[in-house]
Amino acid sequence: MELEAFVRHFRAAFPDLEGSSVVVALSGGADSTALLHLLHRAELGLTLHAVHVHHGARGIEADEDAQFCLALCRTLGIAFTQVRLTDTGPSGQGREATWRTQRYAALRCAASDVDATAIATAHHQDDVAEGVFLQLLRGAGPRAMAGIHARNRDIIRPLLPFSGLQLRKWLLRQGFEWREDSSNQSPDHLRNRVRNEVLPLLESIEPSIRNHLIHLAHALADDERCMAQDLEGRDLWIDPWHPDGGIPLDAIARLPRALQVRWLHTQVARVGLPGATRRQGELLLEVLSGSSTALALADRWVLRRAAGHLWLEPGRAVEAYSIDLASGEVELPIPGWHITLRDSAPGDAPSLWALPISAQDPLSVRCLRPEDRFDDGRRPAAILRAFLPRHLRRIWPILFGGDKLLWIPGVAADTIAVDGPRIVEVTRR
Repeated sequence: MELEAFVRHFRAAFPDLEGSSVVVALSGGADSTALLHLLHRAELGLTLHAVHVHHGARGIEADEDAQFCLALCRTLGIAFTQVRLTDTGPSGQGREATWRTQRYAALRCAASDVDATAIATAHHQDDVAEGVFLQLLRGAGPRAMAGIHARNRDIIRPLLPFSGLQLRKWLLRQGFEWREDSSNQSPDHLRNRVRNEVLPLLESIEPSIRNHLIHLAHALADDERCMAQDLEGRDLWIDPWHPDGGIPLDAIARLPRALQVRWLHTQVARVGLPGATRRQGELLLEVLSGSSTALALADRWVLRRAAGHLWLEPGRAVEAYSIDLASGEVELPIPGWHITLRDSAPGDAPSLWALPISAQDPLSVRCLRPEDRFDDGRRPAAILRAFLPRHLRRIWPILFGGDKLLWIPGVAADTIAVDGPRIVEVTRR
C-alpha cells in the first residue's frame, strides 16, 4: 500500500469531505495509528481531531495507550480528546456490544463539540472477512453478512480496501510505532478465536478464503442495496406518532418473502431499534397471515395488526402532561408535534389542524382524563377510539379554555368556539 493509493481511494469514496473537519477514532493500535498518519500526510486539506476512548479496563496498559495517543497527536500537531467510559453496567447487551454503543456515542458527542463533518474509523478488509464469518457462526442472515459499509451517515471507513498486513507494513516502512492490545490475543472473545485460530486454519486449506468472504459480503451488499431501493420506492413505512401512521397490511403481505424481511429490518431501524432477529422475521408471517395479532420487538415495541393495517406501538409510554399555552410555539411531548398560538392572518380558516378561537380563558393543552366531556356531552374517549390507534389515545393533545374542552386536534372541535382573532395550530415536522 502507498500513500498515493490511499489518497486516490479517499477522493473517490468521499469527494465531499476534502477540506473538511474529521474526527479520527484513535485507539493507539496499528490500524487507527495508520489511519491517523495517512489522513494527516495525505494532501486532502483535512482538519483532524483525534478522539481516544478509554474503556476503564486493562489497567496500566490502557493508561499507556492513552498516553501514547496523546504524545502522537502532540507530535503531529493534531487536536486530541480523551473520553473515559464509566457506565459499563448491564444494558441488555454483552460487554463488547455495550462498549461499542457507548464508544460511538462518545465519538458523535466529540464530533458535535468540534463541528466535525465525519468520524473516521480504522476498519479494514480483515474486519470485513472476520465479520462475515462471525455472523455465519451466529446464524445471521444475508443482511448481517453484507459487510461493513464505507460510509454510514456520519461514520466513514477509509481503510476498507486495505488489509491489516498492508497497514502494518506501511507503518514499518515509515518508521511509525503503535501499541499492541494484549486483549486481542485472549481466546475468551469469539472474534479473537476467529482471527487467530479459525481463519488461519482455513487459509491453510484455501489461501484465498479471506478474499472469498469479502466477495460474499460485497455481493450481499449489492443485493441489500437493490432491495432497499425497491422498498424506498414503495414508501410503506409506519409512522408511530401520527394518527394515520399505519400502513395497509395487504401491501406488506403481497411483497416477496425476502422483501418482507428486509422491510421489517428497515422499519425497526427507522424508529431507532436494533435490527430484527431471525425469529421475529419468521413471526412476521404469522401477523401477516392473521394467525397472530402482534409481534414483540426490541425495547418493548410492538408491531400490531388492527383494522387491516400494521401499526407500531412504542415501548415507553409518553408521560401524562399539561401545558399552559401562551403566544408562540410549544413542543408537545409526542415526538415531532408542535402547537402554536398566534394572531390570525388573512386566509386562515378552521381545519382539522387549525382552530380560530375567541375564548378569553387561559388556554392549556393536556392529555385525556376519564371525566373529560364536550359541552354537548360527547366523550373524547369514545371519539379517540374511533379515530386514533390505541397507543396514541391516552397521550393525544386536547385543548382547553379554562375548564372548557375546545378541541381535539386532527379529530373534533366544539363548533361553538371556532371564530376569533387567534389561531391555535398543531403541526408535525
